[in-house]
Amino acid sequence: MYYINEREDGSFEVKKQGSKRASKIFSSKIEAINYCQSKGYNFKVGINIGDNEVKINSKKAKKYWKPILIILFILIIGFGVLFALDYYKIINIGFADKIINGITNNINKDDEDLKPNNNQAVVGTTYDDFQIHFLMLGNDYTGDSIYIKAGETDILIDAGSRKDSADDIISYLDNYVTDDKLEYVIATHGDQDHIAGFVGNKSGDSYTGILYNYEIDNFIMNDKTSKTTQIYQDLLEAVDYIGNNGTNVMYADDCFNNVNGAKSSFILDENKNITMDILYNYFYFNKTDDENNYSVCTMFNYNEHHYMLTGDLELEGEEKMAEYYDGSTEEKTLPHVDLFKAGHHGSRTSSNECLLKLITPEIVSICCCAGSTEYTANYQTIFPTQEFINRVAKYTDQVYVTSYYDEEELKMKPLNGNIIVSSNGSEVAVSASNNTTKLKDSEWFNETIYVVNDVYVSSGKGKTDFYTKDTPYSKAVPRRIWPS
Repeated sequence: MYYINEREDGSFEVKKQGSKRASKIFSSKIEAINYCQSKGYNFKVGINIGDNEVKINSKKAKKYWKPILIILFILIIGFGVLFALDYYKIINIGFADKIINGITNNINKDDEDLKPNNNQAVVGTTYDDFQIHFLMLGNDYTGDSIYIKAGETDILIDAGSRKDSADDIISYLDNYVTDDKLEYVIATHGDQDHIAGFVGNKSGDSYTGILYNYEIDNFIMNDKTSKTTQIYQDLLEAVDYIGNNGTNVMYADDCFNNVNGAKSSFILDENKNITMDILYNYFYFNKTDDENNYSVCTMFNYNEHHYMLTGDLELEGEEKMAEYYDGSTEEKTLPHVDLFKAGHHGSRTSSNECLLKLITPEIVSICCCAGSTEYTANYQTIFPTQEFINRVAKYTDQVYVTSYYDEEELKMKPLNGNIIVSSNGSEVAVSASNNTTKLKDSEWFNETIYVVNDVYVSSGKGKTDFYTKDTPYSKAVPRRIWPS
């Protein structure tokens, strides 16, 4: 049974009985009814409360029930506090008033759109139906490679971080891909840390990369780039190779527009209702100086659960995406997502509020080597950044990271390790090869570090420069802080 409910903002949601969140949101009741009829749903117009429904016919009831409940809650807490004070004689009434006022203020200032969902995933379990694997890449360079198992369909998105990562990726894939075939491969954009493993190293007359070692049914990329690096030219050569050997090569703009044999939506498992959508990106159709903004963006859907990956999309790309998905139609509405792959490795320039407030993620996975000074020595901009953490913490504390840089051994080591987010169609789970400790609770996150003029020099366990923690000009700072 599905229910059509009117929301406080005047929109209408379609919600499955027993579900905590809406399946779809529409601007009018008739749109919601038409949607349910088109899907063949058994539905009622009302509010789902357990096994009962209440017709929406009372504006007055809608207007006043919440304040009444809040007042009752305050009174119950207040009388409980006052009773305790009188019984134990430990604090005075003035302090009790402050407690009650504090509770009232907290309730009034809660913003429902910003509250964390607190829908904790099942931890330590891996469901077989649908899996997303975020891979470590065998070196201390940051990069993306994401394997997705949807029933019997195998998908690979990106193959960073360096050419020798191809060996690690193939070794991992061979545990799951039993027929040497990938049904879908996506290169989000042309940066080395996302494509090098597609090519791999040359060995004699052949290459060790992914595109040369698997049969590939469909390959998707954005061809708007003006990238001229050697590794990108090597990728184009590899794409020509697979295209000449039967692979259907599609471009992101054609996919979104459903032209030239390309599609914007793909059925991955018809029996399990698993699909993949190519999301809108302004830079499928327009040029930019920022290669990251060319990223091919995808949404995976399994029943009412959604999983969003945006490559390295930056602020401008996210703003354009948010402008497009303005909620004006069903097609222009982004759903609440169970998983969001952090944009650009948890940088300060991606995963911005304009996008986060639309998708309100429950789980965030970061593909990076945490603490590595590969791109910057400024401790404030080393991945994952404090600015990123401040933004995402509004929505969830279920944040996981693949690896970190060990200063004593001077190499990459697993933080969570290979991260697997999976679903059986009703529940969502998180597991990992090393541990399932949330980022905010990890030893790495909570270390004190030493910096000189904001340049990161040491964690006290090892050092990255000639400075040590005893350097008189250095200062100790928290590596990262989780907002309260």
